[in-house]
Amino acid sequence: MAADRPLYYLSIHEAQQLIQSRQLSPVELTRSVLERIAAVDGKLHAYINLMADSALEEARVAEAEIVGGNWRGPMHGIPVAVKDQLDVEGAAARIRQFTKGVGDATAVRRLREAGAIMLGKLHMSSLPDADLPVPRNPWNTEHVTGGSSTGSGAAVAGGLCLGSLGEDTAGSIRNPSAFCGLAGLKATYGRVSRYGLAPLSWSLDHCGPMARVVEDTAHMLRAIAGHDPQDPTSSTAPVADYASALREDVKGMVVGVPRDYINECAPRTEPIVLKLMDKAIDELKSLGARVEEVKVQTLHIATISNAVIYYNEFWAAHKSDAAWVLKNGAAQRRARIYLGILTNSADYIQAQRVRSRVRAEFAEVFRKVDCLALPCQTGPAPLLKDMGPIDTLFKHVVPEYHGPFNLVGLPTLSVPCGFSENNLPIALQLVGKPFDELTILRAGYAYQQHMRWFERKPPI
Repeated sequence: MAADRPLYYLSIHEAQQLIQSRQLSPVELTRSVLERIAAVDGKLHAYINLMADSALEEARVAEAEIVGGNWRGPMHGIPVAVKDQLDVEGAAARIRQFTKGVGDATAVRRLREAGAIMLGKLHMSSLPDADLPVPRNPWNTEHVTGGSSTGSGAAVAGGLCLGSLGEDTAGSIRNPSAFCGLAGLKATYGRVSRYGLAPLSWSLDHCGPMARVVEDTAHMLRAIAGHDPQDPTSSTAPVADYASALREDVKGMVVGVPRDYINECAPRTEPIVLKLMDKAIDELKSLGARVEEVKVQTLHIATISNAVIYYNEFWAAHKSDAAWVLKNGAAQRRARIYLGILTNSADYIQAQRVRSRVRAEFAEVFRKVDCLALPCQTGPAPLLKDMGPIDTLFKHVVPEYHGPFNLVGLPTLSVPCGFSENNLPIALQLVGKPFDELTILRAGYAYQQHMRWFERKPPI
């Protein structure tokens, strides 16, 4: 199974089969990934806190448990890393600046309980430090990874971990997943606990998995999902065995395409993105799905409302360190503080009213379709030299394609759907009903297995 490529490029699904059957040691796998980090992270700049010694010790413990007959499940012995926004015991989120962490965030703790090996903390573009090197895209290191889960995109795509936990407030799982050729899943709001996640916007933040293939995100979601009494927004909705349902086909599934909205965004979207999106939708149709055009009239105001809420809540969450940030912080954080100050309580209340309207319209749309399909980016990953310090915040986060689904908390999945002429990844975005991650995972998996874009690896 691993003969055609290095161990560090195994998927979680492949690695767990080898580990469970004792054909692969967690120690051997972890060492392979650590050697890969030593070899290429000087070019990618994904890690800001590498925990190599503790990772190897965790791998030895996992190996002993498995040899002793105590296999915990698909994540047991799998080397992963997390976006710095999540607290890890001994390494609180640096974005907190002047507040304390909680030890392990709930999602991190659940990964550990599932047997995962914690490699360390990954860069994010919202860090207060303005002088850290910017992560580079493994497909071409002259290009960005997308944000704000910048290090997660670089690390998973570059073979520096098998999966990562990211965070998504306005596209920060889906954008780097799209730019780096990964599967990225923003689950329904409340599906995954945010306890121990340093807040950007308390009502928009979502924690979720980023991995090389769809089934890996399913394994990771199963490990981290579920009610958490320490997070008041955490849902009690039952957690499915997501990976086991992936083999169901998509025959009869109704895929809605918000064509009017896509056409309206087309002037700001590169033709290759629209071309590959249409091809991907045609492939879903060839697999048995039914495709119907739908109208979601509130998508435009949803994008604006998401931004208003985001910056208001960011300002509220970071008032205590605002003076330091405005004097010393990175440009993106300064911009968020200023925008939060400039929007007022009336704007915030109006945005919440819009949120109710958008949620009601989506409920009607999902009476007719099972999921939505639309672009996940406006173009391939831009060149780093073309990006000013604020550009990743405003120009390339594609809020029109991402923000509405944070606003109403719908599950969304980024799935690679091809490459640009200069070999940079392009992705399709699938959107599901509340707490129906299974449908978008099934659709994404069926398309992935049919097209097999994941078999291409970055040249680094």
